[in-house]
Formats: sequence, C-alpha cells, structure tokens
Amino acid sequence: MKRLVLSLFLLVILCVSAFGQERAKYDFKLNLDNVSSGDNTAVNQTFSKREYIEGSVLVVAKKPQQDRLTLSKMSHTQALDKINTVSAGVARSANAVLAATYDAVSINSDKVVMMISSQEKTTEELIKELKKDSNVLSAVPNYIHYISTAKKVEKGEASGQSMPAAASPNDPKYNELWGLRAINAPSAWDKTTGKEDVYVVVLDTGIDHEHEDLAGNLGTFNGNYAGCGVLQIYDFYEKDMETGKEKLIRTEIMKISGQFDPDDMNLDSWGDLQSHGTHVAGTIGAVGNNSLGVIGVNWKVRLLGIGTTKVILNEDDKVVDIEPGELSDGQVIKGLNIILQQKKAGLNIRAVNMSFGDWYTPQYQLEESPYYVALKAVSDAGVILVAAVGNEFQNLDAPGGPGSDPRHPKEDYRGKICYPACYKLANLIAVGAVSTDKSWCDFSNYSPNYVDIAAPGAEIISTLPRYVWSDDDDKVISQDLYGEENGTSMAAPHVTGAVALLCAAYPDKTAGEIKELLLNNADKNFAKEGKSAYGMLDLGAAMKAGAPAPTPTPKPSGGSSGCNGGIPFVALLSVMAVAFFKKKR
Repeated sequence: MKRLVLSLFLLVILCVSAFGQERAKYDFKLNLDNVSSGDNTAVNQTFSKREYIEGSVLVVAKKPQQDRLTLSKMSHTQALDKINTVSAGVARSANAVLAATYDAVSINSDKVVMMISSQEKTTEELIKELKKDSNVLSAVPNYIHYISTAKKVEKGEASGQSMPAAASPNDPKYNELWGLRAINAPSAWDKTTGKEDVYVVVLDTGIDHEHEDLAGNLGTFNGNYAGCGVLQIYDFYEKDMETGKEKLIRTEIMKISGQFDPDDMNLDSWGDLQSHGTHVAGTIGAVGNNSLGVIGVNWKVRLLGIGTTKVILNEDDKVVDIEPGELSDGQVIKGLNIILQQKKAGLNIRAVNMSFGDWYTPQYQLEESPYYVALKAVSDAGVILVAAVGNEFQNLDAPGGPGSDPRHPKEDYRGKICYPACYKLANLIAVGAVSTDKSWCDFSNYSPNYVDIAAPGAEIISTLPRYVWSDDDDKVISQDLYGEENGTSMAAPHVTGAVALLCAAYPDKTAGEIKELLLNNADKNFAKEGKSAYGMLDLGAAMKAGAPAPTPTPKPSGGSSGCNGGIPFVALLSVMAVAFFKKKR
C-alpha cells in the first residue's frame, strides 16, 4: 500500500512539473472554414468596372502532367522556359497578350502565375475564354485597391511604461512617440537596438530615399536592381484627352536614385510622392540617436522600399496625372516576386510590411488565387508578412452591409473577405489598431479568428517625404518632414519593427519561431475583448522570452529547493523512493 501511495505521489509531481514547463503553441494550420469558395463559373458581377483594370487578368496555370519535376527542382533555365511556354500557351488560348510572368513566385509555388491583357476584349470576355483552357486553375480581374489612413481620433492619455533615461536617444521627437512606450520597446533595446544585416521591405507607395532620418538606414538591392534601395513599379495608362478614357499600356520597374527635383519630374528619382510608405518606414526604422526627428522600433536596420504607383500619359507619352495611392494586384504580385528574387540572391530579408488591402468575393479556392499563391510563396520562403487588417469598422467574421462603415455608408461587405489580412498563412501576422489609452480603435477591423495581434495605430508621428503630389493642383508640393497619421496602416509597422528587432537579437530563429515569440508574449488583457486572438504587442516581453534559459545555480548542500524545484526536485524524490524500496526488501 505504501508503495502505491508513493508511486501516485511521484506521478502527480511529474505531471505538474511537466505542465508548468509546457509553452503555449500557435496553430499554423490553414483555416478556410469561414471563407466561401465563391462561384467559379462566371466573373463575379458585384464589382464595378472602376475596381479592376479593364482588359487585364491574373492567371494561375498548372504545368503539363508529364512534367514530373517541380519547377524548383529544374535548372533555372529549364524552369524559365517552362514558365514562358505555359504562359504563352494560355495567352494564345484567349487570343490575348502575355503581359507579365512571375518567375520566382512560379518556381516557389510550382504553379505558373502570369498576367495577360487585351486592348480589344473586356476582362469578362477574357476570363470566359480562359475558363475553356484545361490548364487554367484560376483567372481573376486585376483588382485595384487604395492606400488610406483613418479619421483623426480624439486625443487620449498615452499609457505604457515610462522611457528609462538609460535607453533614451537624443532624437527630438522621441518623447512624443507613445507607441514605443506602449509596446515596451525601451526594455527590448537593452538587448539590441537593431542590426544592419536585417532587411525589411516596405511594400507600399515607396520611401523618400533622401529623407534625413531614413537615408542612413536604407539598404541596397542586389542583381538587376543593384545601386538603389527603392524601386517603383509604375502602371502606365494612356488617356484619351477627348473621351477621358484610360487604358493600361505597360508596367515598368524603375530604380530610384539621384536627387529629386520638383521642377523637373524625373520618375527615376521619385521615391514617394504620396507619403504613406515613408511614414510606415519611419516607424520601422528611422535612424536612432542622430539628433534628428523621430526614432524607429529599430535604431539600425536595412530598409528596402517597393512602391506601386499609377501614372497617366497622353498620346505623346507625356505625364499628365499621377495617382500614387493606387495599387493593382498585378503590381503587388510583381513586388512579391522581386522579394523572392532578392531573398534567393542572398539578401537577409526577414519581414515585409503590407499596410494596404481591400475586399472581394472569392471566386476560387484560395489555394488557386494568384494573389494568395504569391503571398504563400513568400511565406514559405521564411519571410514574415505583416498585414494591416483595415479601417472599415468591420467584424471580419461577419462583415456588415450598407451603413456599417461610417466613412463609406453605401459599401456592402457581406460575403466578402478583407485581403491580404484574412489569408491564413504560416508566416503572416494580421494587425489591428489600439489608441493612446490602449483601447481598440473604433475604425479598426476586428476578429478573434483573423486578427492576430494589436499595436498602436492612433496619433502616430513618423517621417514624411519632403514632397508630395497634390491632386488639387496637379503638381508637386513641399511639406513637413514629420507628421501624424492614424490607421491600422500605422499599427502594422510597429509589429514589423518588432519582428526585425527580434531577428537582430536572435538571428538563428526561424520565421515561425519569431512569430510565435510575438504572439505568445502579447498582452493577453486585450485578447479577452474578442477583438484579436492574442492581444496587444509587447516587444519587451517577447525579447525577454527569446533569451535562452539561464543555467541553474547548484543549491548548497542541505538546502531546500522549495516548491519550484521542478525536474531536479522530482529526480531527488525518485532517488529517495528507490532507496526506500531497497531498504524494504
């Protein structure tokens, strides 16, 4: 009987000790339960012509069945030949032009992703033809979405730990950056303030490459894009000056370098004329302790900018208008393709900030959507994608109808998903916004299923480009170098900056491990509201949790280990039990 009691006692202690050491784990499984697959028999009719580029279609196709090798297992030349052959065949089947191929996305996903276009056929006509091709897995419009910030919020009392003097840099606006206090960045800086070998891509409107507070942290691309840290992906439209109609004529990638002259508009010196991307970049990595402006989550980091901009030309190929806040899905996929190319070329790209998005009704299973395929390829390459969840006041689990979005009261979000934030990918983090008192921002979309984490997104002061494009005057105007913005667009770079800082501190950790550190160490007090899955970003806690456990100090002979002795305590009891049993025998 004594043996039985003692055995049960030891078993209980072992179980309790093991339970205490078990860490929470994040479930990386793809969850499509709440996403409709849509109708794949016809073009979705809920979108007006203004919401996609007419005559432009994004396509995912499969390789011929006899190809046993995946694209990634072929030589690079073989893979490119196969991609071009399949893409050309798809374009011919629709009697259209092959406008673009995405080699890196295709190779990483083992699916052929392309864009085809036509000046004669409508988008609907192209998709109807493409669906007759048995090699086509999906064909969708080249949707357009827009960069935007949220309304100005009411002033609140900023909370969070105070800035310790030991960690205080000399940047003049440092004390106005309440978001850094709220995420406990100063305590993380005791470990590291960032490293120059960690690269972060801002996929947005670009970055002012000459900004006083950003130029020092600007990285440089490799290969075909060497010599610059900012690229612009321009969609060029031709405008009929009599009818006012526009048509997409080409897409070009330009290396941004040299001095920008507002009186001599050279597109290859135009870093960011909208301001959104520059503001995002400052939160991630404005240079620290340089006696200028603001500071980023990282004092040191390597920023890369990929901007997407619409340029309107007249019949003489002269610029007549610019819309720098507009993105097409094709531009975003091209940007993701560049990121994969640069990652393969050796750049240590650890994160991509995506402070943009839109809503659409799925027409295919997500695994076959061109946009999803491209994002998954980047995620699978070990890069963390940080996505803003949007500013439409919506519950992402049950989006509302007309009247649910005060800014756009006619919008109907029912049956749609917010992308890319709602794509469940292993290395994607969806970010909502909190205000200065850490309450949920009213404009921020929310969901305990789709929003992973929250971060400061109101009254965020950061860098602004020296010049912007004025729609009212159709010209470039100057502005202040620093300013305040609101939105989940401002929350996302706090998380992206946190990812980069953790990667600097723990360079050997995988993307999944970095993501797990951030989510599992978030402030859970903000998860209970049902707005997000994990709560609010706590960079200080994540940084501390990432450190290896210290080697335990041996206890003095005869001392007591107390109730927290863990495994050593259990081992001692086990030895005592064995001795007891031997004595009984």
